[in-house]
Amino acid sequence: MVAWKTDVDVIPLHTVLIVSDQPKSVAVWDTLFNQRNCIVLCEPNVSDALQSARLIGPSLMLIDMQLSKSERARLITGLRAASRGPILMLISADTVQEVVEANQAGADECLVKPVNPAVLIIKAMAWLGHGQRIERPSTLTGVNVTV
Repeated sequence: MVAWKTDVDVIPLHTVLIVSDQPKSVAVWDTLFNQRNCIVLCEPNVSDALQSARLIGPSLMLIDMQLSKSERARLITGLRAASRGPILMLISADTVQEVVEANQAGADECLVKPVNPAVLIIKAMAWLGHGQRIERPSTLTGVNVTV
């Protein structure tokens, strides 16, 4: 198939899994990611999120749920096993310790709520861009440089 002969205006580049129990926020994020040509999947609970992550291997995962430390660790570990994509976590942190614990559990970045949707989407797209650069083959493979 030749890309320029398809009927699709824009081919989605990334799949984003949103794990949230906040329907109003999900509606905003869904719209923002869709505007950036992402496929968006939303899951309201941990078990469905883990199942979806295993099935699709999302490019990016966004978590916004009130979870205990053990639930958070289980979710992040499961998501990490399902995908190499970055994990962004929105957290209502009253202390730095909560942010540190989320990072230690495996979150790539924690954003303290309330989060401006524009800031969230900019951070998410930056993380997706990092993923593209990592997967892109080096143009200098096999080249020796001596100084």
